Amino acid sequence: MKPSITALLAGLLVAVGLAAPARAQSQPDLGDIGLQLYQRANSPGALERMRKDLINAPEAYLVSVEQPGVLVLPNKRRVRVPAMRYNVALHLLEARDSTGSHVWPPGSLDGFYLGQGADARHFRTYMVRDGSTRREFVEVLTRDDNAFLVLAVLHHYVHDDAQYDPVLQTMTRPARTEIGQVVVAGPGVKPQEPLRAVSLNQREIPRLFGTRAPQVEAYAAKEHLSYTDLAQVLRMVEYYNLQGK
Repeated sequence: MKPSITALLAGLLVAVGLAAPARAQSQPDLGDIGLQLYQRANSPGALERMRKDLINAPEAYLVSVEQPGVLVLPNKRRVRVPAMRYNVALHLLEARDSTGSHVWPPGSLDGFYLGQGADARHFRTYMVRDGSTRREFVEVLTRDDNAFLVLAVLHHYVHDDAQYDPVLQTMTRPARTEIGQVVVAGPGVKPQEPLRAVSLNQREIPRLFGTRAPQVEAYAAKEHLSYTDLAQVLRMVEYYNLQGK
């Protein structure tokens, strides 16, 4: 029988040793931090605020319908969940099983897979620097979790209220709600370094490759790859990662 999320949490409590006083003097590890983040996000007050929030609407989710998926704990253990969806507006993964619904903020998990099989989308917790530095769930595009260079997408919620002419009181711009994305990149072998926002152009992308930039640029020219197309930039990144192995 598959473990429920409640059983999973109980096991995580034991795994990180929160019940053991001997751990009190040691530095918290990723499991401790993850559990604390999970507990705060699932406190009655936090859940009530989430339920009252107007952005708990279909357009706030990356995919509006629930999908099966997999949670990846800080210790890399994987647990299948029958129904989950990612609330981009609140930066929370919502997971549901027979025991009820639970939410997981960035940092409470190593990551998760949304969907099944070859179509599953892979997300991981990374520190991201885009104006400020913070933990975020990012959708990882590179194949290898421990690649030299990670290319990913940070999804973000965008809402602009409708604008009206102050004199005529006629609408000059309708309200807009959508999920936007920022391309981010950084070293996968040094998780202490944050991923950074990058622009898709021929001036900025080669900088990701350091001293191997001429080699990657030659490959891009040979394959007629565009620096403004994300899928083709991903091919450059995968080529770069293969050269480093």
